[in-house]
Amino acid sequence: MLGEKLAALRKRSGYSQQELAEKLSVTRQTISNWECGQGAPALDKAVELAKIYQISLDDLAGEQVEVVVKEKRESQARVLKRLVGKYVKIEDSDATLLIEQQGKVKVLEVSKDWIRVEYTRLKEGSFTKKETVVKLIDINAVEGFEIEEEDE
Repeated sequence: MLGEKLAALRKRSGYSQQELAEKLSVTRQTISNWECGQGAPALDKAVELAKIYQISLDDLAGEQVEVVVKEKRESQARVLKRLVGKYVKIEDSDATLLIEQQGKVKVLEVSKDWIRVEYTRLKEGSFTKKETVVKLIDINAVEGFEIEEEDE
């Protein structure tokens, strides 16, 4: 999962493996290994990656945090910042959130590139146990939203 996240973040930021390797003073093969799940960055490199991608180290390394990435388009960050703390239905370009949670999520944070949301879903392989999931969504993947009642 970390490898997929690293690859998605790198591509979202527009870096080739070679360009990112040069920024981190590692080899291109090291980047490739991380993205293929054959090893992981040391703490100092993980900190550098988090800075490059403008996300927290927790969001980079957290197993409960998934990344949704979409091609760039005009930023909606100003409007979306007003949603922090509210429950909303987000229409994302690939309908991932709609499928997983009927789109209802709590907006935790909005930056110029990312929306950090949280929601509860059934734990994989269970019909009754729930888990809280935090997702980083590329702001360009958001196609619309609807504010929900704050009954949670």
